[in-house]
Amino acid sequence: MGEYTRGIAFVLEGATEKVFYRAFLKWHAEQNNCSFVKGDNLDNGDIYFEWDNGAETILIKFNVVGTVTQVSHSGKWFANKCVKKYRMPWKVFLCYDTDSSEYDITKFYQDDWKLLRKDLVKAKAEEIIDLAASADIEDIILTDLSGVCAYLGIGVPEKLCGRKGKAKMKALYRSCGNTYHEGDKAETMIESLNFQKIVDYSPLDLEKLSTVLAKPQNIVDNNQQTT
Repeated sequence: MGEYTRGIAFVLEGATEKVFYRAFLKWHAEQNNCSFVKGDNLDNGDIYFEWDNGAETILIKFNVVGTVTQVSHSGKWFANKCVKKYRMPWKVFLCYDTDSSEYDITKFYQDDWKLLRKDLVKAKAEEIIDLAASADIEDIILTDLSGVCAYLGIGVPEKLCGRKGKAKMKALYRSCGNTYHEGDKAETMIESLNFQKIVDYSPLDLEKLSTVLAKPQNIVDNNQQTT
């Protein structure tokens, strides 16, 4: 393992979110001449990534909870597998659909989110950052509808069927005789997306993540002074 200056922990509802953020980080690294690589071994059972922005190496860990009802256990994961193992500053990104924390359709309520935040603060999280939208991750992906349609080899429809993104994506796939599969099976489609369009137009504030990944300002200033 490398020498890390700081860490970023992602708490993700499901496998599709994992694939989406992994693909976004890969794209963002290419756009900014950074290195984003998967760790060469398992870290206590966790797959991890290393981000090098030219001035430092940041450890990135994903915790995929599987279902929103399991999100509350992420505080223990963060304390044991992030903070206690790596004594350095950590920021936590909570990546979720706001419907999951507010509506009775799930078993995970706002009080549970408060308890999770309390656990993260207790574990010394330097900052807790929400990457949340009132949308499925598929709604975010469909910001680049033309890209999804190009991947499927179909024209852009005038209207998408379905109330939320997952239903819309399934209907779009069915329209050309395909079946939409979530998680790792959606990787090729997700990696084909125009992420700049998603950054510019989706309801997800991905600039928050870009800011955290950037080279620290004091290092930028020092480099400018010496050139």
